[in-house]
Amino acid sequence: MKRKFYIWGVVFTLSLLAVVLVATNMMARGASPAANLPPTDLPPGAQTQIAEQAQTLEAEVQALTQAALIPAASQVLNPTETSWLPNPTYFPPFKATQLSAMIQTQQAGRLLPTIDPQESYPNLHQPLNPEGILDQKRSGKLAGYGIITDAPAPIFQHGPEVGKYEFNDGAWKEERYDSFITIWSGHLRDTPTQGIVLVAIMPHYNPNQRDYVFQSPAAAGDLRITGAEGERLILNAAQGRTFYFDVASLSFIGSLTEHVPTATPVPTAIPSTLFGPIDDAAEIPYRVFDYQSNNNDLHFTISHPTDFDWFGFYTVKPGTITVSLVRLAGSYGLRLVRITDTLKGGEIVGEDLTPGQGRKEVALTDAPAGDYLVRVWSLDGSFNADLPYILRFDAPTPEKVTPILECVTDNGDGSYTARFGYDNPNPFVVVVRADRDNSFQPPPVFRTGQPESFAPGRVVDWFGVLFDGTGLTWVLDGHAVTANRNSPRCP
Repeated sequence: MKRKFYIWGVVFTLSLLAVVLVATNMMARGASPAANLPPTDLPPGAQTQIAEQAQTLEAEVQALTQAALIPAASQVLNPTETSWLPNPTYFPPFKATQLSAMIQTQQAGRLLPTIDPQESYPNLHQPLNPEGILDQKRSGKLAGYGIITDAPAPIFQHGPEVGKYEFNDGAWKEERYDSFITIWSGHLRDTPTQGIVLVAIMPHYNPNQRDYVFQSPAAAGDLRITGAEGERLILNAAQGRTFYFDVASLSFIGSLTEHVPTATPVPTAIPSTLFGPIDDAAEIPYRVFDYQSNNNDLHFTISHPTDFDWFGFYTVKPGTITVSLVRLAGSYGLRLVRITDTLKGGEIVGEDLTPGQGRKEVALTDAPAGDYLVRVWSLDGSFNADLPYILRFDAPTPEKVTPILECVTDNGDGSYTARFGYDNPNPFVVVVRADRDNSFQPPPVFRTGQPESFAPGRVVDWFGVLFDGTGLTWVLDGHAVTANRNSPRCP
């Protein structure tokens, strides 16, 4: 997969080079494409648009060159290499004026086509829906509190980390109350004997993504994740050594039984330039990273006249959907979009563009289950960054999921392990978030392994919780079950 990615990148870059060289040769022969265009061919403002786009293209190629993403011609198809050895001097420099002339010639008096991101609805960055998450968990290999999956190795495309690491396909993943954690292993590209792990932490209910890279305490070659106990990974190095990585403390440890404090402070995160500043809500639909809760009040603001707020929702049950917007600080619009295909886009299924600060509402009867997007924006430029509006997405409610205590194991050291399952009477996956009606008492309210996606039917012995033998209660979806040292013993 990594080789395919680079080949396509090279093909695109070489194509761009060819076009630039053609334009350069034309200018060298004295044929100025821009000079022969009549002034009426380009509408007002087109010259500025073309110049800005040319400057943007020049800046992007220069950035790629500086980041060493452009390989030397002799290395483009080298079957003996598993990684690229970039040569930043392969492409000659070019000027924005040359690109401007070339673009004007190609356009021949018409504006460059533009795409309004507010009118395009493919939700490319949307995470897996609950069914997909559960299927992935079932297909993975259980390892400690997480699973080992066949997730493809990541590739850094921006920033100073480009070209520094070589990661293996396959990752360890864990779902926590407040985050999703994915860990890959590999080595430094320039120093293959130095093993590394990449820890990607995506807050569960927040779009921030933070990545950390850690080097093994000794240089013993490429690392591969082979197993885990709890939140401690077991990694085998190419030279035969075994290392252990503690997820809670974000550090390598000497053994699986070593006691270490949690990570404070955390290492410096790898900077991300994929997206701009994070607003209180996504600016365009491509940036909707997580699902918001149905049937709950959401509080957000319109912070400037051109602020667009996007939200993602998922409903597992067909029926009537009502989207409402109240307590408005300006004349806001409300739009409901149903995602019909994550690659091709979606369709507007309802909107309320009534001017004024009164209640806005969109009701959709017989709505199918699936993914929906909601947009909130200012109709006339009015806004208030300090007064949040209230948004609700009311959808059909599934039947309640029942928690079940399977048994309790006496560990012989004064501790006990309670094994839990559940019963989901719905014919579809139900999500019960751990920050709402899915918690343990006494605290901590979230215990490792605690599910938030519940498969249909009776699921036996899904996870275990370590406790001291006194009352341990799991409250789930309005039901509760309690374990103690006198509960039925596990066989």
